[in-house]
Amino acid sequence: MTIGRRDLAKGATVVLAMPTILSSRAWAEGKSIQIGIYSAQQGEYVRKQIIPQFQTDYKCRVFTTEGVTLTQIAALRATRNNPKYSAMFMDDIGIDLAKREGLLDPLPVDKIPNLSRVYKRFLFNEGYGAAFAISTGGLFINPQNGIKIVSYGDLWDKRFEKRFLMAPPQYTQSIYMLVATASMVTGKPLKEAQYVADEAWPKLTQLKPSVLTTFANPSMVMMVAQGQADVGGIDYSKDIYPYTVAGAPLDMVFPKEGTFAGINCLSFVKGAPEPDLGAAFINRMLEPSVQQGLAEATLTAPSISGLNLKPEAAKYIAYPDSKMDAMGLFACDWGYVNPRRPAWLEKYNQIFGS
Repeated sequence: MTIGRRDLAKGATVVLAMPTILSSRAWAEGKSIQIGIYSAQQGEYVRKQIIPQFQTDYKCRVFTTEGVTLTQIAALRATRNNPKYSAMFMDDIGIDLAKREGLLDPLPVDKIPNLSRVYKRFLFNEGYGAAFAISTGGLFINPQNGIKIVSYGDLWDKRFEKRFLMAPPQYTQSIYMLVATASMVTGKPLKEAQYVADEAWPKLTQLKPSVLTTFANPSMVMMVAQGQADVGGIDYSKDIYPYTVAGAPLDMVFPKEGTFAGINCLSFVKGAPEPDLGAAFINRMLEPSVQQGLAEATLTAPSISGLNLKPEAAKYIAYPDSKMDAMGLFACDWGYVNPRRPAWLEKYNQIFGS
């Protein structure tokens, strides 16, 4: 067999091309990024199940800092002049705040192809945030006690005097309680009631006799399971259902006024070091296999379409989007709420802190 010059040139082209194909992630080798993630069960899953494979695939290092939305924003403020983080997890309320302060850049769509899979309702603030996990917010009870709750208004009943375990004022869930109360007072749906929330204060003040205490420590939700309180909330399904699955007598109740959405988002830090690697990590968080594993492990809804969740997990999760609609899933207009939140927090503390 003879080989001509043209054949030899073709062979050389193939040989030269192969290293490029085989090492398409070579640009990331040896690099490192810092990511701000959540704590608790979700953070543990990200650290143990998602990050190790990402590090293997990209031959890089991923360092994490755990926190909640307000601590994540505080970390971005502290490193504004010398950015340390490449990507940051925060709730949808935080995307609005961080964007206002110039702490974020828009998500680079060209570097995050999986953004095209995300439900449009879960892309926030003109592309500055994308959800990766959605919880449902409502009340929680011990179902063995035969307690029936139809409306948030039931919390004002005498039967719940000193039996209500309330979310602390500094938690985002306290905003939900204010909006739910405004809905009852005005007769408006949650979407409209948020804009007249100040009308709720006289009614919310009357809730004080029902409040046993606030659950600043997440494990305090077990007070309901143990009978020290009859009902708690507003809290997220991701905080309650893991106890349910583990055998604790706890279940969620979603009153007729509607269901609140707790939305965990991905964001791209302004001036981030190693931006390409940060974008690759965000893209990995939105891959179908990662979304499914995270959803089934943490009992939170995926933000992308087209997944078939295991039945034992699916019963706890507001997914797909048709189920979200059936539950009346509602997300606040944080652009309106955030400027008013400091005054609302002060009012909350005046009522329930004394």
